[in-house]
Amino acid sequence: MKVKIIQKPKLYYILWHDAHSSSGWHTKVELEKFIKEERCLVEEVGWIISETNKEIVMAARRLKWVKNGDPEWGLIQKIPKSWVKIKKIAI
Repeated sequence: MKVKIIQKPKLYYILWHDAHSSSGWHTKVELEKFIKEERCLVEEVGWIISETNKEIVMAARRLKWVKNGDPEWGLIQKIPKSWVKIKKIAI
């Protein structure tokens, strides 16, 4: 699979559903409570550095200086598009 990195990425705000878990042992009542809980929503602002029809790759940080002609990115995260609720340009 060929990877396409966006050359001039834009800053986005996205709201997305995240997977979450609970460790330990649980009673039936605790299981029911966990199942009924609202989904975990995450708000994030970052640069979309790659996007396919299946996922978004975001970076929360970008170094101001450039090494070897390429900027450096930090806190990179892949988010399945089916988890994204809102996506809009932040700036």
